[in-house]
Amino acid sequence: MASAGVVAACTLLPGGEASPTSTPESGPAGSSSDEAVGTDEISPLVIGVVAPDPVPVPGSDELFHVAYELTVLNFAPRPAVITSVETLTTDGEVVASLTEDEVAVRDGFRTAVVGEDHRPGGDPAIRIPAGKTALLVLDDTYPSRDAVPATVTHRITASFGSPESGDGGVAVLWPDEVTQTGGTVTISTEEPVVVGAPLRGQGWIVENGCCTLNAHRNVLLPVGGRINGAERFAIDVSRIDVAATREHGYEPGVEVDGDPAQNENYLAYGAPVLAVADATVVAVHASVPDTPPGKLPLGPGFTLADLGGNMVALELAPDLFAVYYHLAPGSPRVEVGDRVSAGDEIARVGNSGNSSAAHLHFQLSRTPLIFSSDNVPFVLDEFGVVGTLDAASGELLGEPNPGPRRDALPLVLTVVDFD
Repeated sequence: MASAGVVAACTLLPGGEASPTSTPESGPAGSSSDEAVGTDEISPLVIGVVAPDPVPVPGSDELFHVAYELTVLNFAPRPAVITSVETLTTDGEVVASLTEDEVAVRDGFRTAVVGEDHRPGGDPAIRIPAGKTALLVLDDTYPSRDAVPATVTHRITASFGSPESGDGGVAVLWPDEVTQTGGTVTISTEEPVVVGAPLRGQGWIVENGCCTLNAHRNVLLPVGGRINGAERFAIDVSRIDVAATREHGYEPGVEVDGDPAQNENYLAYGAPVLAVADATVVAVHASVPDTPPGKLPLGPGFTLADLGGNMVALELAPDLFAVYYHLAPGSPRVEVGDRVSAGDEIARVGNSGNSSAAHLHFQLSRTPLIFSSDNVPFVLDEFGVVGTLDAASGELLGEPNPGPRRDALPLVLTVVDFD
């Protein structure tokens, strides 16, 4: 039986339909108030952080790098474009910022939408469809360890387009533009692990590595039920003719002596690979053939387990492993269970697995399975900086200051000597 004094009211369902409900015509005397209690506001961006807490790492540029990734879920029924990102301290100081163009870098994989295949070229804007999540790669730098804050958060501005289907229903409730704060990052108090160099000699170039945009920073994979930044601090090291690079710039030929179709002609090929610390050998693969130069073996039947080709994994300590990929066929000199000392030769540089030219992929991780375990930040005890390659011109620049480095990580496009 209906109650007296009740009228119908409506609430909007997600599809835009009216749902009947009931409300009293009036409440008891004194129950209403004219005082403002604030207003509900929709916040369409759900901002998260990819684990683990970042560890500040001193780089070969003599700055401290805090490398991490954000997840940005677009909860709105309208597509979003991020127009700016600012990193803030707890007192509101802006310590880093990105413009819309910098957020949308495709060739360097600054931002990627989950489930979309982002390749170089194409529309420079990163559009996050309704209900989709974007992964955003960040690298904040500081002049010293003392300057690194304990926590940071982020102020993200985004604009929204028209609903992607139908009349949008409740899409009218979503704003055209928002500025939200979120994605709080706790910066770890841990120190990077100090190890020796995995190679020796001169003229080595870090082709992929920490901390700016390159093919290691975009390795964000769903393994073990979570998004994992598996190669944050991994380095790909190849070898060049430094004199030729100084004279002609970085161009075809500075990495090879002879026919570039032959792996053995690459300057890095066959170089000794070294144990970076006293350790126990826990994994060895030695029978994978080299990949022809200029090719990648991706295709049907290729799996994550095939990416590294021939490899060696060393246990340096409990939950700490050094992993070496792309070794030459038959070159590993160690077997599982062997003990090695820092500086021992364990294999030779090759071009096996997912590799287009001879180089060494090296990293530390919490298990020998790099894609499902945390990537561990590290520094090398000593090396020399020759210069940095300018990606646009190919010129070898004399900056940051050439010279010796201790307990630092050689950064991407840095040319170094391991003497």
